[in-house]
Amino acid sequence: MTPDIDLARLHEGLVRIAREAGMIALRDYRPDQLTHATISWKDGGSPVTSADLAVDVFLNDALPGLAPLPVHSEERADSWNPHAHSAFVIDPIDGTRDFADGGRAWCNVIGVLVEGEPVAGVVHIPATDTTFSAFRGGGAFRNGIHLSAAEENGQPFSITGPRVALDAFIRKTGLAFRHVSGIPALAHRVLAPLDGKADFALARAGGHDWDIVASDCILREAGARLLTISGQTPRYALAGGEQPPLVAASETLLRTAGLLDGEPHSHLTNPA
Repeated sequence: MTPDIDLARLHEGLVRIAREAGMIALRDYRPDQLTHATISWKDGGSPVTSADLAVDVFLNDALPGLAPLPVHSEERADSWNPHAHSAFVIDPIDGTRDFADGGRAWCNVIGVLVEGEPVAGVVHIPATDTTFSAFRGGGAFRNGIHLSAAEENGQPFSITGPRVALDAFIRKTGLAFRHVSGIPALAHRVLAPLDGKADFALARAGGHDWDIVASDCILREAGARLLTISGQTPRYALAGGEQPPLVAASETLLRTAGLLDGEPHSHLTNPA
């Protein structure tokens, strides 16, 4: 880890900046109505709005003042650098369709990757004024209050995510599940095990680093994990590539599902 980054101070700055980013997005947000923002379409068919781009400009300007790191953003392909191992990793608005339609799950996402490892992150949900955050060794928080993975209620376990991913997960684990309503923003969805919305959260293949670096850190610090459905820790290449199918849950449940072996990873929540 880069020794001259004060993670506690960095965390404070990230929360402040994420909330400021949310205020920018809210200028064009209309609850339960189509956004005021201009909507255009990327080559792959996904939408991007003028609000996404405004938040991206703000974050690209503001974040380097917190630490001497580049900014890796979904909205700027020229920021994708496979030779970088440390960066702010951002999705200005995760869940753009939800934002554009006036939904409440979209979020502003800022993760910090140092030497390939998530060390801090914020997922701010402006429509509900909810902020999840964490930094390595300092714990996880929801609106400033310490956060731990919710206790499960027993089988059938609750699970959220695309049904195509659910079918594959059931075949792999042999566990019984009940499906609960989805959360369209990936960074937000994988945090569902932290607030009792679901025991497990799934993502189909196709997510990106900017979707999950922040949530990965938050989950680890809360006593949960984000893994591939093969039980591997995600790898971050910062090159714009896609992640494989993913699952988030408490460490206890991931062991129940056969995806995590051994004792709880307590070193992820204690200062070095």
